Amino acid sequence: MERFRRKSTERSLRGPALNMILRFVCDRACGNAVESEGLMAGRTYHVILTRFNVRRGAKADPRVLSMEWLDARMKLFEEITVPSVAAQTQAPDAWLVFFDEDTPQSMKVRFESLSARVPILRAEYCRGLDVKVCVERIRKWAAPDAERLVTTRLDNDDALNPRFIERVHEVLDTDAREFINPTHGLIFAAGSLYRKRDYSSPFISLSEPMEGCRTVLVDEHQRLSRHGRIRQFDLKDAWIQVVHGGNLANQVRGLRVSPVHVELGILPPGLRGSVEHLSFAELALDNSFGAVRRYTASLRRRVKRMWFDHKVPRAPARK
Repeated sequence: MERFRRKSTERSLRGPALNMILRFVCDRACGNAVESEGLMAGRTYHVILTRFNVRRGAKADPRVLSMEWLDARMKLFEEITVPSVAAQTQAPDAWLVFFDEDTPQSMKVRFESLSARVPILRAEYCRGLDVKVCVERIRKWAAPDAERLVTTRLDNDDALNPRFIERVHEVLDTDAREFINPTHGLIFAAGSLYRKRDYSSPFISLSEPMEGCRTVLVDEHQRLSRHGRIRQFDLKDAWIQVVHGGNLANQVRGLRVSPVHVELGILPPGLRGSVEHLSFAELALDNSFGAVRRYTASLRRRVKRMWFDHKVPRAPARK
């Protein structure tokens, strides 16, 4: 009798539980919000931010509005940057790419066709980009009840390790306002690979409350320590910075490494076939005389930046 009563109770519980599971699966399949999931309520909204050719001051740089520059940079974006984001083991919620509003129509059409194939990719056209504009554009896409915002910098000719976004979320402190920086990365230049450490890199993220957010574009990446704490996190070869003839600012830095010591699968397909192999003697020569030359150039740039920062008033750090 007791066994019969227990089986009857199990059957009576199984029906509602099974129905609840089926409703959950159907809602997920249809893309509907499920209240019991709790994913939308108070969740973190993660956005990648890329300046494509948007002006930084009152006047646009004529080079970045020319079809020659735009065509070359869009090719790098399509072959290097987009595949690296599409390969992420954990996708961000959105990827906003900022263009100058005077960008030629043909380039706008080309980007729209690209964004049709990459659902998180969205073009934003504006006269200039500052904190106010950036926050307005993010709020346009963010869930209205999102409580936390994570923004990540990414240049339009660079790439991310496939585990980059996943790793950011692993180290995320949802109670703090802080910058999160991937210390270790690679530089790719003319088929050569260089390992580099950067403690305020162009791939840095900012985690902050949505209320009163300012985004990681609050300042240039080299000066973000003015605005808050920078916490380092470790991921081997977390990023790939590409140095090429069209770069306006980047230069080769770091120690050259043999491709046999790099997991080439983390590189976008557009770079894998271009990696040059070298002998031990070539590697030793490059990391002696070549390294001195690279670090001397890097030191000159750092001194110039420190001098400039000394002349620019320091903004108070936000708590």
